[in-house]
Order: sequence, then structure tokens, then C-alpha cells
Amino acid sequence: MITTRTRAQNRRGSILIAVLWSLFFLAMLAVAVNSYVRPQLELSGKLLGRTKMYYLARAGVERAILEIENDITPDYDSLYDSWSVNDEAFNDVVLGGGTFSAVKSSPAEGAGQLYGLTDEESKININKAPQYVLKNLFEKEAGLGADEAGAIADCILDWVDQDDSLHKDGKESDYYEFLSEPYPCKNGYFEAPEELLLVSGMTREIFDKVKYLITIYGNGTVNVNTAGARVLTALGLSEEAASQIISFREAGSSESAGEVPNNVFTDASSIATVLSNAGAGAGSDAGDLARASAMLGVKSDSFRGVIKGAWAREGRAQDITFVYDRVDKLIKYWREE
Repeated sequence: MITTRTRAQNRRGSILIAVLWSLFFLAMLAVAVNSYVRPQLELSGKLLGRTKMYYLARAGVERAILEIENDITPDYDSLYDSWSVNDEAFNDVVLGGGTFSAVKSSPAEGAGQLYGLTDEESKININKAPQYVLKNLFEKEAGLGADEAGAIADCILDWVDQDDSLHKDGKESDYYEFLSEPYPCKNGYFEAPEELLLVSGMTREIFDKVKYLITIYGNGTVNVNTAGARVLTALGLSEEAASQIISFREAGSSESAGEVPNNVFTDASSIATVLSNAGAGAGSDAGDLARASAMLGVKSDSFRGVIKGAWAREGRAQDITFVYDRVDKLIKYWREE
């Protein structure tokens, strides 16, 4: 006979079992929700960190442009201007729990760099360089013979000019269109240095040896105040003359941002006279010096920067590479990594 007490005990047992099953299902639900939500939260955190790194790098780009625009020597530019040497503007600048910095270029890139940006007009503009400069560049930097270097230079000139007339050893569309993978000769300016790889005779090996010394930006002259020795010799100066130019610049350099260095070229028309007075023509004949001087200037308006935005919790960084044109007030190149 089932008593009232027994019924009550059975009821409590049933309730206990129901509660245990409920707890079991709730636990399973929690595990399932956690397995679904946790990756979403982690992804959300990573996206938030990446966004913060991006905007830190963007802030660095804006800071760099400000340094360019605030140049106190508008008639000439040197490696000791604020856009190059201002450590406070470019070196581990703390902002909102993160930092941004300019990534320093390698000495192998030719022109020097201290903290900040790289002057694009310290390089050879492949859209506007004459044949002898291109030929010198490939001979000296890529180790090519005179004939091969001259042929590549002629092919570059045919690529950028707007006609179908051949230079001595050049190539036009009637060559490129009969390749196994045909394409026309551009007859226009390079839009990226890597486009050189489309030119007849150019290989990856040759390109890698010159890529840090060339540009597609600027008016075609090379800034004598910022160019490295390798660029100066490609213009036709001897190694001794290039070394003397750099020694002349460094002899009066200022170590502080905003201070004007003593030994700086301030006027393109007086470059040859200053070099001669400084003895920079000793290792080069008068013709080479005069011809190189025609390719030299003292002012730059195109600057490249690589800005790194770092967010401490991420343990990594976002890089933005850009080229800014001071005349057009435009960013003409932008790459995010």
C-alpha cells in the first residue's frame, strides 16, 4: 500500500531528476553557446585590434605629411630637414594606448635616412632619365656590359616615349606583340617601378639590383642634397666626386630638427661652382661634371614613408607605405600590410 509519505518521496525524487536533467541540458547549452560565441568574440577582438593598429598608422601618415608641409626651407631640401630627422615625430610616438613609428630604410637603398621619410627625388626617375644615366645605372649597379646596359636603356626610352620610332637598340610594339604572351609597348610613363619587368632585356635579378635607386615620381632632376653616392655615380660623376659631395654635405650638417645645416646646396644654378670650389670635380672631368650638374636639383616634392602602427595587446603591427606629393597635395601611392 502506497502511503502519502511514499508519494511525497516519489514526487521529490521526480523533481530532483527533472532538475538534474535541466542542469545537464543547461550545461550542454552553455558549452554549445561558448563554443559558438568564443570564436566570435576572439575574432571581434582581433578586428578591433587591427582597426586600432590601422588608425595608429594613419595618424602616423598624417603626422608625416604635417612635417613635410612645415618645412622651414621651402627653396631646398636636405636630409637634415624636419621630415627626415625629427625623432619626436617618427620614433615610437605614443597615442591612445599604442604607438606609431617610421620604418627606417636600409642603407642599401642608397640615400641616407635618419628617422623619418625618404626623398623620392634622391633617386633616378625612370620616366624622365636620359639614355646615358640609365646605361650607367645598369652598368654600375647590375654589372652589365656596355652593350647590354645600353640596349635596356634604349628599350626603356622606347617604352615611355609616345611614338613608334626605334632608338638604336630599342623595341616597340612590333617586338612585344609577337612574344609567346604578347602585349603592346606602352608608349607612356611607368606607373610602378615593377613595370620595368615588362621591358625587353629586363630580368628580376637586374631589377632587384636597381629597385631602391629608381622612382617614378618627381620632375626628373635628382636632389644633390639627398642623393646617395650610387645615384650620383649613375649620373656620371666619379666615385671620388660623389664621395666629396657627400663629405661636403656632412661637414656642416645640423643634428637638430629645424636647424639649417651649413653645407647645403641652395640653388641649382650654383651646384657646379660649389662642387668645383669644394674640390668635388677632382675625380671627374669637366664634361662629366657639367653633364651631371644638368641632372641635379636642390628641391624635392615627393616623399615616401613606411609608417608602423602598433597596438600593445596584439603583439604585431600594421604597416602603411605611402608617397606624398607636396605640390599636388596628394597621396600618390598607398599600400597596407
